[in-house]
Amino acid sequence: MNDIDYELIEHYFSGQMTPEELAAFENRRQADPEFREMVATWSDVSDTLRQSLQADPQREALIQTLQSNRNQFKEKGKVVSIRRFMTAAASVAVLIAALMYWSPWKKDLYSQYAIEEMISPAERGSVKDSLAAQAAEQFNHRHYKAAIVTLDKLLADQPGDAYARYYRGLSYLEDDQPEKARPDLEAIYNGESVFKYEGAFFTALSYLKEKNTAKCREWLLKIPENAENYDKAQELLGDL
Repeated sequence: MNDIDYELIEHYFSGQMTPEELAAFENRRQADPEFREMVATWSDVSDTLRQSLQADPQREALIQTLQSNRNQFKEKGKVVSIRRFMTAAASVAVLIAALMYWSPWKKDLYSQYAIEEMISPAERGSVKDSLAAQAAEQFNHRHYKAAIVTLDKLLADQPGDAYARYYRGLSYLEDDQPEKARPDLEAIYNGESVFKYEGAFFTALSYLKEKNTAKCREWLLKIPENAENYDKAQELLGDL
């Protein structure tokens, strides 16, 4: 296997040959068993690549990777065998396909939409504001059980406090208690607070956490076009 043969087979499979070159290629393949085996090996690996990488951007990513590392398949100026090259290429293809399928650096769908920070109210010196600020600090440091206890105190004094009920629902949700989160979040949706449609959205997320896609969709569809979080809801619907 030499540089000329490598380029010849590459041009054949990329469809870059003239009719004359194609005829000469086919004649050689018929007459030369070793060359015919090289072409068959290339064809087998090409099929593997097509099955592993379904979307065009993925194939382009593979091509760019192989091209950028092409020199790695040469030893002291001599091209290695087509079999060794294609075995290495197939290994790269499988690795890229696995990474694109699993995407280990990408958050799971719930985590992409989960709230990460509780907004602390302006401190005015009242007991209520002090407790709310304490709950916000606990929530933001991921001490969700402690936040629930603090928000329980707020709601015991003022059951109609939408702020406390909304964030208690979120605290339950982040504490992996979606079934306890839903009563608070549904109450927010059924009320008229500024958190109304956030209540619907996070109720949907509570079902997403349980992998109940049907109920998640049902709650996302309750969010109207004029809601501030409509686009976010539609984006999540598209991701389901």
